[in-house]
Amino acid sequence: MSDWLNNMVIVKGDEVITKLRNAECEVSSKMLKLAKQARERWLSVYRRELEELIEGLRRGETTIIISGDPLDKNKSFTVHLYTEGLAIKVARVAKSGNITINITLDGLVGVHVTTPKLFNDKALRASQCGLMLTDGSIDNGYPIMNTTQLWQATIFPLMFPGKIRMRIHSLNINDGGVSVVWHLRAVEHKDSFKGKAGITEEVSRLDDAEFMAFLLHVILGDGHVDIKEKGIRLYMGKAKHELWGKVIDRLEGLGFRKYDGEYKVDYVVNSSKAVELARKMLSDKAIKALIEDLSPLLDAEKLRRLIELTSVETKPRGRSSIEVAGIKMTVHMSTSGSVWLTIQRSDYGNAVKILELLRNAGYRETELNKHGDRYVVYMGIDVIKKYPELTSRVCEVLRKMHEEAVNESKVERAWKIAKAIKRLGCQ
Repeated sequence: MSDWLNNMVIVKGDEVITKLRNAECEVSSKMLKLAKQARERWLSVYRRELEELIEGLRRGETTIIISGDPLDKNKSFTVHLYTEGLAIKVARVAKSGNITINITLDGLVGVHVTTPKLFNDKALRASQCGLMLTDGSIDNGYPIMNTTQLWQATIFPLMFPGKIRMRIHSLNINDGGVSVVWHLRAVEHKDSFKGKAGITEEVSRLDDAEFMAFLLHVILGDGHVDIKEKGIRLYMGKAKHELWGKVIDRLEGLGFRKYDGEYKVDYVVNSSKAVELARKMLSDKAIKALIEDLSPLLDAEKLRRLIELTSVETKPRGRSSIEVAGIKMTVHMSTSGSVWLTIQRSDYGNAVKILELLRNAGYRETELNKHGDRYVVYMGIDVIKKYPELTSRVCEVLRKMHEEAVNESKVERAWKIAKAIKRLGCQ
């Protein structure tokens, strides 16, 4: 972070970007001050206490508190050790066997950092919801975050403008090395959230632009960006999947597909849809500048990948979509020239709601089928033909797909689309 701060160049021009970068430097300067203080106390107090604790363990003179079953590899267990200034927690995760060590540092003082309001109210609220539903939590009414990521510790104060209490809480030790855990508390935002269930309900009502601000922080918190596969993956446990409710519908409407595991659920979007999403998430110039500014930090690999994904070239996938009564439906076609429209949902109740919306809009022949573990709302070619405005819009998509196939010299594909155009009776 020291190197990053020294390399930060603030060029006067755009007022918002200039204020943003000044705020980034203010936050990082306070973090470096805290890190220096923690280092001095480590050398003068904590290291000596840790050495004495280790020596006591060797002699069998240290009290160890164990919870769980250390002999059964299929079960978790935790060891607690204490000194005057240190609280050490050693945990083994069930089945995986991974060992993590957390050393809480007592006696470190924090600082307050005050950040200006740099984004509009709606964008800020959506971003705050994304932080709270991933790595954030609520403590006595205050939004808080414990994070080891330097970029995330910088973003949090910018998304909660006003006074932020910041301190170094502990050290995490694992196979990847040692990392500082930063504790941040949004002092001036007490009682701004009524619980995570309320947050998900609020997110379900965000408009499209606000939802992109929310999704950005969700992906940065609980997601993965894969450049090689041109994909974005969002991880969530079973409990979170149940909590998110209507937010899942918004994800599926953006092209995310569900992959159900034993302990967690993944939602994945690939290819052109993933690239399009990355571009939308970084479409705001201030947000893009923030992500680009923080991307040189060593722990900001996910930010760098997201930026790279926005410039990835994609090819058409042989299908597109149209909006029918406010519902985005995908256009499919077969080698025989048949054409149909679908929208899929993993939840039966959600699929029924979509079916009712389409039927109430006049498309009475719409059907609901089950395909594997998903529910498919379906309109076949005979249904499409009954509605001239629907036929016209599907034909427009097919013509565009045909033009792309011809331009790419994909003869078989162009012939397949041409048969669909003829069978649908496009003019």
